[in-house]
This record gives sequence, C-alpha cells and structure tokens, in this order.
Amino acid sequence: MTRRSVATIRVLALLICAVQLGCGGSPAGLVELQRLKSGGLDIVLLSPRGALHHGKDTFTIEFRSDGNLVDVGSVRATASMPMPGNAMFGSIDVEKTGVAGRYTANGQLDMAGTWRMTLQWDGALGKGSVTFSGAVQ
Repeated sequence: MTRRSVATIRVLALLICAVQLGCGGSPAGLVELQRLKSGGLDIVLLSPRGALHHGKDTFTIEFRSDGNLVDVGSVRATASMPMPGNAMFGSIDVEKTGVAGRYTANGQLDMAGTWRMTLQWDGALGKGSVTFSGAVQ
C-alpha cells in the first residue's frame, strides 16, 4: 500500500468514529439488552457481556430522543425480585459518564432470575420513570 492509501484509510476511520460519536452511537462492544419507551424517550440497557449477571455487574443505560442521546439529569434505580412471602432487594448505583445521556450502572443482584427494576430521572427535561422486568443470569 502507498502512503496515500494508508492516509486515506486513516482519515476514513476517523470520520466513521467521529460520526458515530457525534450521532450518539453506542460504544463498541456493548450489546443492547432491552429498549423501553417512556413518553418521547427510549431507554436502552446495554451490556458488554450480552446479559445482566448476578453478583456484581456493570452495565450502561442510555436515554435517547429521536435517536440522539439526551441528558435527563440525575438517575436512580431500584431492583427487587418478587418471591413468595418476601422480596429480595438488590442495589443499582447509577452515575453519569462523560457523554450526555449515557450512564454507568453498578449493580449487586444476588440471584439469577427475573428482577423488577425501576429507573427514575429528574433533570431539565422533567421527571420520569419506567418499571420493567429484566432477566439476570
């Protein structure tokens, strides 16, 4: 390959990366687990391992409007597993990342099965919440 070809390939690769980041594309290596709707927002759960896992696990939550990432302010999450006679509770700590609309969630879900999770947000776009069931391996 000539130097010109190598330079052209590098420029194209940089442009593709810039377009993906500028359009709010999900980070490479993350698999979409679930997409939820709340009003005009899409809430997307992503994981590098293709599933949520019991014990300590980290996953990504994105908030999108018309396909673009949007900052929803502070986000809180709760998790419980309904069981006969008593519920098991997990913990999920949600933090903003350096990308508006993308949040990192650190969960502690002590058992595999179906968990009921609630996400609540409060910011410039207003308050909102969504409750859903998610499989944990």
